[in-house]
Amino acid sequence: MTVNRAGPTRRSLLRVAGVSAAAGLLPACSSGGDRQTVSWQAIPSYSLQGTDPKRVGYLKQQRAAYEAGSGYRLDPQVTVSDTSAAMAKLLLQASQQRAPDISQVDGYMFGRTARYARPIDAQLAAAGLRLDDWFPSLRAIMTGGGSVVRGLQFTTDVRVLYYRKDLVPSPPATWDELLSVARPLAAEGKYVTFPAGRSEGAVNTTLWPQFWAQDGELFDSSGSPAFGSGNGYEAMRNALRVVRQLIRAGVSPDRIATFGSEDNQNADVVAGRVAMFIGGNWQAAALNNLLSTKDFFTRFGVAPIPSITGRHVTSAGGWVWGGFTGDDRKLDAGIDWVMRTFVSDVGMASWCSLGGYLPPRQSVYDHPKYARNPFTPIFRQHLADYARGRPGARKYLEVSNSMQIALSSVAAGDADPEQALDDALNRLS
Repeated sequence: MTVNRAGPTRRSLLRVAGVSAAAGLLPACSSGGDRQTVSWQAIPSYSLQGTDPKRVGYLKQQRAAYEAGSGYRLDPQVTVSDTSAAMAKLLLQASQQRAPDISQVDGYMFGRTARYARPIDAQLAAAGLRLDDWFPSLRAIMTGGGSVVRGLQFTTDVRVLYYRKDLVPSPPATWDELLSVARPLAAEGKYVTFPAGRSEGAVNTTLWPQFWAQDGELFDSSGSPAFGSGNGYEAMRNALRVVRQLIRAGVSPDRIATFGSEDNQNADVVAGRVAMFIGGNWQAAALNNLLSTKDFFTRFGVAPIPSITGRHVTSAGGWVWGGFTGDDRKLDAGIDWVMRTFVSDVGMASWCSLGGYLPPRQSVYDHPKYARNPFTPIFRQHLADYARGRPGARKYLEVSNSMQIALSSVAAGDADPEQALDDALNRLS
């Protein structure tokens, strides 16, 4: 596959849209004589109000260059820090045709938002990019499950098993293998950890991969929960049983019930109390910086997440840009902005390097501006071979919230797996 390495131009985008470039560069007609404005909404950490000076500096530089060359003024807007609330608000705005021109959308929510987003196949082609450059699990997100591209995924992530190479010479592929290896290590104060608190991060990292590895599906074709009986019920109960088994065996500490985020494990890892942990790709660089010896990449190895069946499945996330304006010229201008800054070869390589994200486009891993670490090739392989995205079903958040309660109650010892699952299903009925 050949991918055009040149960044998108305003002229090429307008040519595809059938609008002359000259007209697009003229100031908009208004009483104040201002240039045409494009509203661009991002979550706080991806915005000009972020706390990382390098990322904010990059965005400021990109904005200045864009406004100088495009004839458009960017109107930055920032969501609330609670991303679930921000996405719920955006979905409502989009359904009422009052969403920002360009907005950041959580990948698992884009399936519900996609029908309100404008098709952007033409803009993608004008930029010299092809959908098949994105990892397979991400393509359905960008099309909203349909046949046309409506969103541009510009970051992704993946969950893996990290293991101490001096303690675990060969990483386990199944939970039975993990228990066998981990029991003597736990007796020496070296545990297996993973997030099992009441949070989206916990179900996405700990529960869904185990459920999927048993061929479970969260929803049926009608969009209803599909684990209320039969094989789906057994698969979900098994996934909860693994968590309880590890804690009862003393392999995992019961405090994992308070770990809502993958990053909540970092203190234990740095303190040397962890032999193996399930976490996100972003933790590798963060932990290397936290360790006084700066040797995380040599001390730890990376492997697929163990499963009940031995089949490897993991979860991938990330963010998408969607265009919601009904104005063709604003759509072109807004997509031009995010293409330049986040999606083009240089833009994606730069942004993902600054933020420590994985590129969702496969070719960007080979770009000279993309900063890799020693585990990057493994993360890339897991994205290609094992990754699944959360479903965009209308009831996903309801299911997720109910199973978060089930997972945390099992980890805390407040309910056995079957009771926790039955309670979760009762809440969903």
